[in-house]
Amino acid sequence: MKKLFIFAALAMLGITGCNTLRLMVDNDYSYDTDFTTYKSYNFLNCEIDTSFICSEIQDAIRRQMKARGYKMTEEKPGLLVSYSIIKERVGYKGYFQPSLDRWVNHYENEDVYKAQNFNFGGGMILVSLLDAESSRLIWRGYASGVFNKKVNKPINYYRSVVRSIFDQYPLFAAGEKPRRIVEM
Repeated sequence: MKKLFIFAALAMLGITGCNTLRLMVDNDYSYDTDFTTYKSYNFLNCEIDTSFICSEIQDAIRRQMKARGYKMTEEKPGLLVSYSIIKERVGYKGYFQPSLDRWVNHYENEDVYKAQNFNFGGGMILVSLLDAESSRLIWRGYASGVFNKKVNKPINYYRSVVRSIFDQYPLFAAGEKPRRIVEM
């Protein structure tokens, strides 16, 4: 297991070394959630007052949710989507977990919620999915290095960041058939 973790870490470093965005992307999720029951969502408000960035990120999230078959609704959504933009250095507690699709497909392991502490520079974007009925956080994806000053931001930069985050969420809405996600 330790060799697998070291190999995965080295592979991640190799991939991010070739990536012009230089982001570290990961996710955490709740083991207690039946992800196969959700069909709809709605947004919570952006947590900072940066209207251009918030609208770009919200549009990118909407595209990713639509591509996965989720319907946006005002009345009784199954999921609430929240996103945070943190521009400064941040310490973050994440978890080493099996991939989400592996867990949903009945992965069983006694070693659950292994905490990892990260120190991210260059800011980060966090996207959170909450169960609308209980307001409980069920999934959080994040990318760090988003506001690194050394990076020239290409057109659709935030869309690419959000896409990278949602690559960590391979699930589809209840009743939807998995298919290849194509950027819209």
